[in-house]
Amino acid sequence: FEPYLADGLIAGRVAVQHRGAYDVLVEGGELRCDVTGRLVHEAASAAELPVVGDWVAIAARAGESSGTVQAVLPRRTRFSRKTAWQAAEEQVLAANVDVVFLVTSLNEDLNLRRLERYLTLGWESGAQPVIVLTKSDLHPAPEAAVAEVGTIAYGVPVHAVSNRTGAGLDEVR
Repeated sequence: FEPYLADGLIAGRVAVQHRGAYDVLVEGGELRCDVTGRLVHEAASAAELPVVGDWVAIAARAGESSGTVQAVLPRRTRFSRKTAWQAAEEQVLAANVDVVFLVTSLNEDLNLRRLERYLTLGWESGAQPVIVLTKSDLHPAPEAAVAEVGTIAYGVPVHAVSNRTGAGLDEVR
């Protein structure tokens, strides 16, 4: 960040992405930020614009709780997917994430193929995937479900949890 510090910019981390604006956490608070036109113009694709988790360099507006994102710092990890209806365009969903929790319910909607697709995204992101199976209190054999999911998880931790009974929550914590 040193080159940006020398230019009087401040460091921030994108917490929320809105259409055309970002809530960025900075030392001492939060700023509502837009993005400089130069950054938008020079981006080869939308994947180069800020996303949740990105570290950014901001020009704060004096006397306001707002600013302008001047630069996106290099990403350590990126959780992304192919943009809907686009042949090869990447949509970055989050950046600089250490752990990706893949959460699905232990109801009729449990789908191993879908979990495999999400696991692939998790591994490709550079983050550590963890599978969390919710509503274990409603499943007749949660241990069997954990074992079944384990067959596609390849060493990824799988946890069955219940918000109602508290089962498994300590392991996830």
